[in-house]
Amino acid sequence: MSSRSTTSNRKQQTGSDSGDWSARPFPIEAHTCKCGIELPINTSWTDKNPGRRFLACANYMKVSHCNYFEWVDPEMCGRSKQIIPGLLKKLNKLEDDMKEEKENQGKMLIQLELYKKKVMRLMVVILALLLFIAMHMILKL
Repeated sequence: MSSRSTTSNRKQQTGSDSGDWSARPFPIEAHTCKCGIELPINTSWTDKNPGRRFLACANYMKVSHCNYFEWVDPEMCGRSKQIIPGLLKKLNKLEDDMKEEKENQGKMLIQLELYKKKVMRLMVVILALLLFIAMHMILKL
């Protein structure tokens, strides 16, 4: 699948919404968590929060972490939550189909090159046979 995330492929994270979004500056400034880790902007690809960006400690889902989690974007309307997952599934299918088609094209090009070599060998054999027949006919004269 294709990457449609700032830092990783369709990460699935959950968390609560916090902060005053109308006052949030964009682009988002770099943040570090209490663990001292610089926080990249991730993108949620869950059905509940498709395409919604968030900040979270890299150790968020591990035993030892500082519990830092913050949504960057406001929550989407219900209609967006209904439409986006379906569009993503269609996009993923098309990308998978394209990848498969490119692989098939590569295989066909390899086969074509093999057939070209076989045809060249056959042409050499045919030419040799024609020369043999021509020489044989000349010697019979």
